[in-house]
Amino acid sequence: MSSERAEMRLLDYRWRSSTAFIIISITIALFAESFLYSFVVPILPYLLEVRNHVDPRDTVRLTYQILTSYGIVAVISGIAIGQSADHIKSRKLPLVLGLGVAFVGTVTLACATQLVSGVFIGRFLQAIGGTSAWIIGFATLRDTIEAKDMGKAFGLVSGFSSAGAMSGPAIAGLLLSLAGYWATWGAALLVLLLDIAMRLAMLERPKKASKASVQEAICEERNEPTSQPAGANEETGLLSDVHTQQYSTAVPRENLTKNDVMSTKSFYRVILGRPRVIVGLMCYMVYSSLHASYNTTIPTHVRSAFGWESLQTGLLFSALQGPTLILSPACGWLRDKVGTRLPTGVGFLLLAPLLWLLGAADQTRYPWAVSGEYAEVTYALTIVAIGCAQNLIASVGSIEITCAVDELERDQPGIFGPNGGYSRSYALSNMSYTMGFVLGPLISGSLADAIGYYHMNSIFSGVAALMSLLAFSFLEGKSPVQRKGDDVNPDAT
Repeated sequence: MSSERAEMRLLDYRWRSSTAFIIISITIALFAESFLYSFVVPILPYLLEVRNHVDPRDTVRLTYQILTSYGIVAVISGIAIGQSADHIKSRKLPLVLGLGVAFVGTVTLACATQLVSGVFIGRFLQAIGGTSAWIIGFATLRDTIEAKDMGKAFGLVSGFSSAGAMSGPAIAGLLLSLAGYWATWGAALLVLLLDIAMRLAMLERPKKASKASVQEAICEERNEPTSQPAGANEETGLLSDVHTQQYSTAVPRENLTKNDVMSTKSFYRVILGRPRVIVGLMCYMVYSSLHASYNTTIPTHVRSAFGWESLQTGLLFSALQGPTLILSPACGWLRDKVGTRLPTGVGFLLLAPLLWLLGAADQTRYPWAVSGEYAEVTYALTIVAIGCAQNLIASVGSIEITCAVDELERDQPGIFGPNGGYSRSYALSNMSYTMGFVLGPLISGSLADAIGYYHMNSIFSGVAALMSLLAFSFLEGKSPVQRKGDDVNPDAT
């Protein structure tokens, strides 16, 4: 009976600490963060005008302020979250706390009847919780996966994050019209509860495999009897079917002194002193800026140029985001094989003419716009092509900064402390991505109003060409870290 109980517990450890379950849990966490970010958009007019009695003339201004405030809070809180997370041994506690903050923020926003104390504070809490999920989720993912699989994993997460951002407004609008206000918020809270439940079920990987645990994994592969290590608990997880991160260190991480560990100020100076990191973060910010600018400019342009209403516009955004779900893992595989330089450079190189064509699709001086039908087809096909090309750029900031941290850890093991520097790194990549989402609508909206949609896209085309040149010149995107724990030869024991 005791052996059956031990076997059941062993199986429980194995699936809860498996690579697949951890990736699924983190993917759902980041899907939920993106989902919540955009979920509120179609609800805001009702929330402001009906529940908070805002003058309808102020709705557009307040909507912009509420959405922008999310990005500003995310940028400000991200650095503090990354710094704190790298000083906590377990990723579980800060991630669950972050999701809890997002849950409280969502409830506060849903129940808000006061503009400042309810709506803005609720949105601020959502921003802090979502930023925590993003930063710590990526750090947990990096602790789990191999360097050779980083592009595929990050690509998968990026695809589902885009799906969350795309599906949030559609689901919220549909539920609001069919089921009412509270049922709509109930769906968002259900997604968060599922996210929290999976995170509580997930077991973290030890950052360093012990000799005993490697030997246990070997015995289990040979079907030889083995026993559960003494003192195993829910924080240890199993190493029988996983690869864990291991560095060849002169000083064990747990024995590091303050003099061995890089200070916070030095961390940012060293990381941001690398051109590959700066260019990677710039590429990431331009990518998210373009992404956000589509939401600002496409609906108004297609309405004025082609007379398209919400249905056609929604289908257009589906065509823009749809390729991400299919192509993100494939582009991630490509980044694993060749690094980020070639995919990112080619991605921006393809975007340069496509962005220009997006603005020129309805310009009658060009042959494809001799009739309205040709112009519409040209515009729609260009949107699909952009949706495909942008996958080559996705996750470039996160991957490039990860590789830089791996390189520093290889050259000076333990330099970032016993818990590594991934959370601080992903705080920087999250900051660049979020800054793009804040600046994108502001820049694109201002340019479209000042010089027109065609000239705005011509400028964006030039920016894409410049980023392609920088990507080809500075990016690398392949991790130097080799995990020696993966190279254990069973026949040698």
